[in-house]
Amino acid sequence: MIIKQDTLKFSYDKKAHFAVSFGVYYAFFTYTSNLIASLLFTILVGLAFEVYQGYSSRHAGYSHADMLYNVAGAIIAVMLHGVLG
Repeated sequence: MIIKQDTLKFSYDKKAHFAVSFGVYYAFFTYTSNLIASLLFTILVGLAFEVYQGYSSRHAGYSHADMLYNVAGAIIAVMLHGVLG
């Protein structure tokens, strides 16, 4: 597996990881109606995609920073869901 050296700079790629994880949480919640399960499924999907990128020759590799933004997007979605839901 290739692990790319990446920064935490909130670039277009990081914004995409954050936003997709945010949306995926709500998609899972629509079907499960379970906050914890939706959060875990969202994180697992993000992790699976990062691992795929780590092994794929079409991508630059696994990124810890991307994974951080995946988790952040899911957690912010849960927090907003708790406050606004």
